[in-house]
Amino acid sequence: MNRQFLIPVAALGLLASAVTTAQAQAWPERFSGYVGASAGQSKFKGACSTFFDCDRKDSAWNLHLGSNFGQVIGAEIGYTDFGRMRTFGGETEAQAADISLTAGVPIGHFAVFAKGGAAYSKTDVSASPATFVSTGEKKDWGTKWGVGATYAFTPNLQARVDWDRYKLGFTSGDQDIDLLTAGLQLRF
Repeated sequence: MNRQFLIPVAALGLLASAVTTAQAQAWPERFSGYVGASAGQSKFKGACSTFFDCDRKDSAWNLHLGSNFGQVIGAEIGYTDFGRMRTFGGETEAQAADISLTAGVPIGHFAVFAKGGAAYSKTDVSASPATFVSTGEKKDWGTKWGVGATYAFTPNLQARVDWDRYKLGFTSGDQDIDLLTAGLQLRF
């Protein structure tokens, strides 16, 4: 991973740390942080060609760190590796670091939530020159929104399911990537 990609990720981490520290001091009885990991499937929304192999889905994973300020509003940072897509005789890889605001409703041991924010991505498209595919690496800001649910096994351990849509910059323009993941998160 190069420095240009790590600097925004580190800045997002420092910002989230400052926000959670300030909120924890302001509302200690309502502060709830969490860290988690999920895995699932990504689906690149790009077009396919009948002349070349096309595989727009791949395994994906993400890590996330967040906090809730009360029972409804929260913030979250994360890193996602979307895997690799093969289309038009080339390959595309994508990763993103994101920051989101969350809004949710607890329902007993369950909670449902929605989220939206920004994602700083790195995309890399490689292909043979004979395919006339726009190739290269692009780093750019995009958007992210999604919905999810958690189930609390214990006060500190939760199962989590998320569906997210990212709009990321590629050398040929912005494209959507859908992500469906399931995982665990620890509350602290």
